Amino acid sequence: MSGPRTAANTTGGRFRMIAVGLLAGMMSACGGQPQTTVTTPSSPPSVPPSMSDTTTTAAAIPASDTGSQHDTVSSAGHYLAARQALYFNDVGQSATFFLETLEAERDSIPLLRQAFLTQYYYGDIERAAALGRQLESLDVVVPLGGEPGTALAIRKADWAAALILADKIAEDGTSLVLAGIIRGWSLVAAGRGDAGISALLEAGRLAVNRDDGMPPYFRLHAALMAEHLGLTAEAEHRVNGLDNKLQGAHLLLQLAAFQARRGNWQAVDGIIATRLSGQFNHRLVRGALERQAGTLPGPHRMIADAVVAMALAERDNESGQSIAARLRFSLFIDPGNEFTRLLLAQQMADFGQNEAALATLGRIPSDGVFGQLARLTEASVIEEQGDPRNAIDRLRQVVEMDPENASLHQRLGDIHRRHRQFRQSSDAYMAALDLGSDSGGLHRSLGVSLERLGETNAAEMHLLRAIEIDPSDAYALNYLGYWWADEGRNLNEAIAMIEQAVSQRPDSGFFVDSLGWVHFRLGDPVTAVGYLERATELEPSDPEITGHLGDVYWVLGRHDEARFKWRLALSLSDDETERKILSDRLENGLPASEIPKSKLPGSN
Repeated sequence: MSGPRTAANTTGGRFRMIAVGLLAGMMSACGGQPQTTVTTPSSPPSVPPSMSDTTTTAAAIPASDTGSQHDTVSSAGHYLAARQALYFNDVGQSATFFLETLEAERDSIPLLRQAFLTQYYYGDIERAAALGRQLESLDVVVPLGGEPGTALAIRKADWAAALILADKIAEDGTSLVLAGIIRGWSLVAAGRGDAGISALLEAGRLAVNRDDGMPPYFRLHAALMAEHLGLTAEAEHRVNGLDNKLQGAHLLLQLAAFQARRGNWQAVDGIIATRLSGQFNHRLVRGALERQAGTLPGPHRMIADAVVAMALAERDNESGQSIAARLRFSLFIDPGNEFTRLLLAQQMADFGQNEAALATLGRIPSDGVFGQLARLTEASVIEEQGDPRNAIDRLRQVVEMDPENASLHQRLGDIHRRHRQFRQSSDAYMAALDLGSDSGGLHRSLGVSLERLGETNAAEMHLLRAIEIDPSDAYALNYLGYWWADEGRNLNEAIAMIEQAVSQRPDSGFFVDSLGWVHFRLGDPVTAVGYLERATELEPSDPEITGHLGDVYWVLGRHDEARFKWRLALSLSDDETERKILSDRLENGLPASEIPKSKLPGSN
């Protein structure tokens, strides 16, 4: 029943790289991971991104049993199957079933709406555009309704049509910024540069944040428009100082590409060295920018980049606009957009569509700007699928491609630690230290691994170093405090550490359990019981926490309740050692040697 317990030390749960840093790394200072929940403006309330890539046909989607519960011969059966497919986040099947329902009920406006939305989210832009035109002919206004048709016009470089359709998009009051971006770049593409920049900046004024002003990606795109128009001095003036304002590696890389085209390699190297995280292979990024330096991207790429930047900037907006739709729009008009493809794969993985995510990631070349992130994401998705050996192999390949990258060694250590391969994890962490990394998180993770290997002196040293670097590291404080308390050492320091951890993360059942347990070890079961009861509420399926509460109940004389908790913990545990301890408790009670003496009820 011993062993430090922290969230950082558990092996279950979702540890996909994208969940803990993909967008945080790509969007360096964006203030957190973006929300990727897809919200549609009509029932059902949530429609996830499709299982397929934009260029994948329905026939290529693996067969699903989501519709097998219904008789799909009738239109009602198709409809029920479509709804069930949505419930199971299978937009591909849902899109198919809604279309089949329409075969029998062509005049049903609700079905047309649903068919339009599912086709758009599924990535069939051409079919969604046709359904959008059908809705428009019926004078039915549907949010996002004009976007697929606009994407078709942009892909065909029909800028006159794109301008007209952008005005149509603007009729939806929630899409004014999108309409302005499309209008601006369409005007530039049509040779009306001044009007294009004005339209873009007008859209930027609509996007002004009360605290931060106009999002800086508008200033970046105004500079890119000037570059397209041959206005070099104006373009360079507009990017002056912009590297300190852009928040997000995807935007910084667009700025770096601009500087590369200008031959300003010092600025390029500065962005790579100081603004890109270790998730990027800096050498490969530099090489990709060199290869691209002689080519000015066309309006399709610029619109796609701007639309994604807008979607990410507005990801916390409750307007009902979906980042999934923006990704589909972007990838349709610019199929080679690696950043959009990476985001789309992330969304697929978030919705459990792992095979589709891997297929999408596989289309991102390893030697491209986003190649290393794609390979890291593949490893994380494979781990999520329950194949840690293959995930570790993939991650090792990434490390071999970028061996001087300390963050990759730390990431390799993390995956080994999650799967209890503590010798391999400590070796990887030591490699990161040897490469100059000295973060609190690295020392904490190394300390955890060394403690599990029995190398206690070294483990304590690294955990204390983690707390020295970051005195607010709740995980390190809780781990070391619990460890000390469990062994009956440094109890006053231990309780102070755990109290600090709990104050920072009061909803962590593991931390609250640690605080209760240290009070118990100090001989205060009356104080301990409240914390441990709270911990079991927060983590009701954790056998160790449940067993701890049983121990305290026994000391308090509540023997029937103690046996109930031990029995419950036994049913929850799959650890043979723990199960034997619990079985012994059920038969003989808590051993006297494990009962603290100082503050037992009735003691002096």
